[in-house]
Amino acid sequence: MTERPSQITGMLLTIGDEILLGDIPNGNAHHIACELRARGFLLDRIITVGDTEGEIADLLRQCLDRCSFLIVTGGLGPTDDDRTNVAAARAFDLPLVTNRDYSQWLKQRLSDWGIDWSREVERMAEMPEGAVKIGLEMAGFFLLHRQIPCYFLPGVPDEMKYLLAQAVIPDLESRFPKRCSYIKQVVRVQGMLEAEINRRLRELEVEGMGVSIGYLPQGRENWVTIFASAPDEEQCRELIKQAEDKIISLIGSQNVSGRNDDCLEKVIGRSLRQHGWKIAVAESCTGGLLSRKITAIAGASDYLDRGFVTYSNRAKTELLGVPEELLAAHGAVSAEVAVAMAEGARGNAGAEVGIAITGIAGPTGGTAQKPVGTVYIACATPERSSVEKNLFGGTREQIQEHAAQAALVMLWKLLTNERELRCD
Repeated sequence: MTERPSQITGMLLTIGDEILLGDIPNGNAHHIACELRARGFLLDRIITVGDTEGEIADLLRQCLDRCSFLIVTGGLGPTDDDRTNVAAARAFDLPLVTNRDYSQWLKQRLSDWGIDWSREVERMAEMPEGAVKIGLEMAGFFLLHRQIPCYFLPGVPDEMKYLLAQAVIPDLESRFPKRCSYIKQVVRVQGMLEAEINRRLRELEVEGMGVSIGYLPQGRENWVTIFASAPDEEQCRELIKQAEDKIISLIGSQNVSGRNDDCLEKVIGRSLRQHGWKIAVAESCTGGLLSRKITAIAGASDYLDRGFVTYSNRAKTELLGVPEELLAAHGAVSAEVAVAMAEGARGNAGAEVGIAITGIAGPTGGTAQKPVGTVYIACATPERSSVEKNLFGGTREQIQEHAAQAALVMLWKLLTNERELRCD
């Protein structure tokens, strides 16, 4: 009888006061979780602990009681707050011993740099008895304890990523050849509140399908996540497809802009390129943020002709041709000026599409009629011009981000309807 794949779950312990204090984000945890899932391994828990030997040792003992494998990052350096080696020896009731190969390599490296050998550096070469050194040119070791593989990796992101790819994952794959496959798919939804998405998907029965559905707000965009588990990748993909088809039918395909890493900037760029159209951008309160988002996509020069940051009224007039009387009558933050900016940018560049943003990002400058967060976004094409008024909340940076994202949504809506944007 063929052995069925099983779910292999492990635990991750990240060590460092700097993580708990918020000095650095826990990017290592995100990278490790993603890399493991892509190869058929899941994390049951991610725990962060400070640089306290006793707490590290206690958590190591607890982790071993509930996982198939353990990964630990951080605390392997030469300073007084690097206590992982000592804590591991204490947790596993093993003596610390010096790894001769790593010690010799460290001595040679310091000699090459003209630095004297010290007790602090020597501590880096000490590890629990029976541990196997991994990555000679960086800290890290492996220990098999109670038949549970334990991987101790440096906290330095580049070093951790290298050892994870070169040593940890290959070893896990060889130890657990019969394991389930996992695939996660993201459906990107525009113009619909998370609560409305959830309401529409309540009738979707996923029990017994081998998938789970999640909701993840991303600013003005909402993600519906589909997570599938199956004996092999082919079955996983079929489960994902079945669930995605049902989700899109309930949400409406007109509200779905893409999947996975298909951000609006990519989708918009593909559409512009396919039609051979150029776009010009005019920004005031966002100060070039929209242009930066568009140019973050490789090959944006195929469709982005130019961008204008016209912060002052004078700039709007000189560079975009916005009439002074229009500014005097309606103010820089107005529907009329937003349209004139979009049309001016499009005409200046000889492009098929022009898009403009003007608003009040705050925290000052608002009035009763136009409070902070008031933003007008306009799009101009040869056939028509349209404008939207928005009232965003949050900090200055959040308002700017909301405005740039809303401009992308508006552009996406126009580009997905060729009847509104026929530039022949």
